[in-house]
Amino acid sequence: MNEVTMQSPQQTPTTVFSGFLGSGKTTIISNLIETLQKNNITVAYIKNEIGDTDIDAQLLKGKNIETKELLNGCICCTLVGPFESAVTELIDRYHPNKIIIEASGAADPSAIALMIGTHPRLYRDGIISVIDVENFEGYKDLSTTAQRQTQFTDLIIFNKVEMVSLEQKKAVVGYVRELNTHSPIVEAPEGKVNPDLIFGIDPAHLDASIAGSTGHDLKNHIHDDHFSAFTIKNTQKYSEAALQAILESLPKSLFRTKGVFQNESDNWVSFNGVGKKITFMLVDNQTQFTENIFVFIGLHADDFKAETEAKLL
Repeated sequence: MNEVTMQSPQQTPTTVFSGFLGSGKTTIISNLIETLQKNNITVAYIKNEIGDTDIDAQLLKGKNIETKELLNGCICCTLVGPFESAVTELIDRYHPNKIIIEASGAADPSAIALMIGTHPRLYRDGIISVIDVENFEGYKDLSTTAQRQTQFTDLIIFNKVEMVSLEQKKAVVGYVRELNTHSPIVEAPEGKVNPDLIFGIDPAHLDASIAGSTGHDLKNHIHDDHFSAFTIKNTQKYSEAALQAILESLPKSLFRTKGVFQNESDNWVSFNGVGKKITFMLVDNQTQFTENIFVFIGLHADDFKAETEAKLL
């Protein structure tokens, strides 16, 4: 029988979003925060990224959200100290009703769950795993960490469902159920999901799974999984078509790209890329950027920095 997990009045409900690189976590979180704010719920947002630049948190800052960025590592291993400091500062200064953590695409959710469970000021209000059903083709080519993101979760969100057929969704369900037979699956068409499905999840059933974990070595799993990232900044102007052509020509190992750039009409535009699929969106606050920021994440990504910089120039 599972031990009942109780929240004390001094603890802040904390929800973790995990999911492989490019699954669409930030879009879903942004839409959820917008809905929560309309209901006068104060939210603090902690964003963890492998590289040295977090463009997503910068874009969300324009929405009056208290944010903390933890860069160059994972909060599940190399950034434990900075994570604890960030939590303390957010709670003491802003007294949020909820904390949302967006883990890096290479983070191990079971380790983060343990961290939250032992933190005296946090209450674990669910571990959520986001899966990009449009681009997902099973676990055969993915790391152990990516598999654990599916195993150790209270709820699974299928994102980009509007882009695929029913047959593709059924195929992804089959892949997921190979590793996880118990967690409910909900859909987020266009990155939107009802907050009532996300928050207030009883985390007790996940405790047994975490306790029975084989103890994944977290000392430096990013290095072991060969993930790396790099950032390029410049002040050139690009058309969307020209930039898309450049991004599509990059090596397959650079499977995640994102950033902001100034186009030929002097407008700032954000972009998100997963594999060869690139999407563009006009930035809401046009005055918050003064230079282009291009972020690249992938397997052995550092090996391709010089080649990528040459293409951008």
